[in-house]
Amino acid sequence: MSTAVVIGGGVSGLASAYYIQRYLPQFSKVIVLESSKRVGGWVNTTINPDGCIFEHGPRSLRPVGPQGRNTLQLAEELGLTRDVLPILRSDPAAKNRYLYVKGKLWALPNSVTSLFKKVPPFSEPLIKVLAAEPFHRRSKEPDETVHSFVSRRLGREVADIAIDAMCRGIFAGDCRSLSVRACFPPLHEMEQKHGSLVAGLLFGSKSPKVEASGLVREAVDCKWASWSLRYGLQQLTDAIADAVTNTRGGEVRTHSKCLAIQPKDNGKVVVRTEGDSIEADLVISSIYSRDLAPLLPASLSDLRKELSSLESVNVIVVNLEYKDDVLPVKGFGHLLPSSENGPLLGVVYDSCTFPQHGRKGSPNSTRLSVMLGGSWYNKLLNSDGSLPSGSDLLQMATQAAAAHLGIKARPIRSHVTLQEECIPQYKVGHVKWVADVENKIQQSKLPLKLVGASYRGPAINDCINNARKVIVAMKPT
Repeated sequence: MSTAVVIGGGVSGLASAYYIQRYLPQFSKVIVLESSKRVGGWVNTTINPDGCIFEHGPRSLRPVGPQGRNTLQLAEELGLTRDVLPILRSDPAAKNRYLYVKGKLWALPNSVTSLFKKVPPFSEPLIKVLAAEPFHRRSKEPDETVHSFVSRRLGREVADIAIDAMCRGIFAGDCRSLSVRACFPPLHEMEQKHGSLVAGLLFGSKSPKVEASGLVREAVDCKWASWSLRYGLQQLTDAIADAVTNTRGGEVRTHSKCLAIQPKDNGKVVVRTEGDSIEADLVISSIYSRDLAPLLPASLSDLRKELSSLESVNVIVVNLEYKDDVLPVKGFGHLLPSSENGPLLGVVYDSCTFPQHGRKGSPNSTRLSVMLGGSWYNKLLNSDGSLPSGSDLLQMATQAAAAHLGIKARPIRSHVTLQEECIPQYKVGHVKWVADVENKIQQSKLPLKLVGASYRGPAINDCINNARKVIVAMKPT
């Protein structure tokens, strides 16, 4: 029988191991190697002694599309159904999203009627923008920046304000360099197939009906907008890790950094760690592409160079908790375009999105998460290139809460987390880059497959679904 080694114990690596055990019975042993002391990667939840939950990474999942349905299916398979916390589309946390522009908080249009009104910070009704969109020509270029694409189709103002802020919220990146084809594939496909985003929405092919799990049906019937779990999203990654270790032949090893991947003449590879050398028939890499590069043989210099070229950004998450309910508005949160404040990306209203994560048996409190850095991380640094202290970063976050939301009180609890190189930046040409990397691996005849945030989407849903697709493609015929 065969051995599969998964490098990286984040959500992509754990999902890969889970799906290998589910779909590839030829592998009697599946070993996950995680260099740190914990699994889950950027999914990282702190449950305080009084039950108050802080998310230091992703905090909610969307149930839509094949990716969203797949994660719900996985949650059900893992026995997490009773712990799912849905946000309905009718909830304020789903309906209300804000932009902070020119020193003021503005609600984004959230109804058909609001499209016909001039809603600041936009200078004209959005219906005028949408009405003109089908008359713009499609691009002949294979790829372009998100900003260029939206400027062509929806106008410079929408690109400069809404899309700029949205890319900062999703990718912590600059829409003027991010690839529309890689970051927003549906938008690129709509233009290519229908010549228009509006036409694509109106006449695009509907998703085929699939056999839905109980959670998927409930999400559709009850109109979920997003969801989390009772004990935070780390409950999901912990459950996957438990499923892997509780299945015969499954191992999850922490403090096990991969040092090298060495090919053998028999088509297998030896995966070296500090304490072991594992002969593997299959290696799944879920780690950042730049971290994978030095593990490969020196003879594959071209592949190592390609893998090393992908950029990523650092994000600082500052969790804040205040006494009582001090939010002046209800909603998911607000984002800032880069013109407003480069290093300050946005604020999530955690106590509004998931009140179930609040402290138990105590007076109400308000929880916020302030995001800093991303492509503007260097602007946070001191003159000597060092990162400001945790207390200085906390002060930046509390000042933002005071300026944007009028919260003058001091937080009763806080936590500052630096997530280093957590979000890869898909620059123009990224789709071709992925194809080139995978072609080089195929030519090398290494039994190596790539999953993870570096390639086809950094979101949890993307990572889990792409892991499943890679594994299912290897099923015996």
